[in-house]
Amino acid sequence: MAEAAYTVLARKYRPGRFGDLIGQPHVVGALSNALRTGRVAQAFLFTGSRGTGKTSSARILAAALNCLARKDDDIEPCGKCPSCLDVARGEDLDVIEMDAASNSRVDDIRERLESVETRPARGRYRIFIIDEVHMLSTSAFNALLKTIEEPPPHVKFILATTNPEKIPETILSRCQRYDFRRVTLADIVQRMQEICSRESLAPTEEVLRAVAEIAEGGMRDALGRLDQLVAFAGTKPTVDDAERVFGLVSRGRLLDLLEALTAGDAAAAIRFAEEVFDSGKDVAEVLGALIGLSRLLMLTAAAGGDTKGLDVTADELPRLQRVAGKYGLAGLVYLSELLSDCRQRVRRTAFPRVMVETTLVKLALLGNLQPLETLLARLDEAADAPISAPTRTNLTENSDVKRAAVEARQSSPMTDRSPRAGVTDVSHEAAQEQEAKRVPTVSEREAIDALKKKFGAR
Repeated sequence: MAEAAYTVLARKYRPGRFGDLIGQPHVVGALSNALRTGRVAQAFLFTGSRGTGKTSSARILAAALNCLARKDDDIEPCGKCPSCLDVARGEDLDVIEMDAASNSRVDDIRERLESVETRPARGRYRIFIIDEVHMLSTSAFNALLKTIEEPPPHVKFILATTNPEKIPETILSRCQRYDFRRVTLADIVQRMQEICSRESLAPTEEVLRAVAEIAEGGMRDALGRLDQLVAFAGTKPTVDDAERVFGLVSRGRLLDLLEALTAGDAAAAIRFAEEVFDSGKDVAEVLGALIGLSRLLMLTAAAGGDTKGLDVTADELPRLQRVAGKYGLAGLVYLSELLSDCRQRVRRTAFPRVMVETTLVKLALLGNLQPLETLLARLDEAADAPISAPTRTNLTENSDVKRAAVEARQSSPMTDRSPRAGVTDVSHEAAQEQEAKRVPTVSEREAIDALKKKFGAR
């Protein structure tokens, strides 16, 4: 007996109504008002990072426009009429979907646009959904331009892209643009909890938070990771299971590392790098987790006591504030920049382990560094200090030095014996000797000692 086909969570719980969209209230509000008032534009552009609901929103809007049972004062498609069911399956004749990543040529666009003048078969509109529209060629954009500017009354265009900067301005100016935001960590966790309760899954909140952090604001990515974790560990996955499957390092372990680095413990940095490489974890993922944590610490330090905008639990906050206080805001900026640079370079270098170890040791030395302004101020202080008057002993020593230099020069066979040349050279040499024997002032000695102490000079 053949097994029933399994539908992954990302497809099974794909939004089918505006109310199902997570983390996009501004888009839902604008589209709802447009449907309610009948002020629906001829072309829309949905932009945003992956997994934030662009294509799903395009299908929901198309279903709502052609829903056979929707009333004028309602905004949601019914989800039960033949039109809504066909749109959900991608089989509706009046909704033409096109993937520009694999159909980027001008001939592909012209082939789709041949049916623009054809009246819709069943609904009110013929709706063209073009996904990843930025992949179209220049000629294809030119072919699309005139139609998208003045389409027939029964035609609507919905474009979706992750790279709006690659779309020509002539196309952008003819579309209503909606930017989809990354879904917050709290919204992703809440949605996964709802799905887990329906699917009889029992992961802890800590596991769901770890999965949500990997997703980086993409709801689809989060559900895909959850599917993978359940396939590996069953219905009750643990944090250890998540770390093994995704190559993660827990936030507590990362905070332990950062605290050790503030104490100048370079050995802890080397041990951490050794653990990451020897366990086979994805180095880029670990560095990404460190960058995310450094950002969170930077926000904590910048916010002071205001924790309203911080996406952390109450039990995590005290430790985050303590670690952020040890680094300071300037130190956290340096930490984020150094880790980001390391992540970019680690994939290209022939020796990634050395790169990671070097970066972590640099962070361990962060406490020994002084701001450039402080060092310049000390040098300015030493330069502005008055030079002490030479003592009687120094004057006697300088006279003896000058006399000895003159006698040595006069006795040398290679010396120019012209009076003018001899006097000039002796005076220059005597001045150098005098400067070398000058006794430093107290302020100069203090500045030199401070610099030696800070930079480890003996």
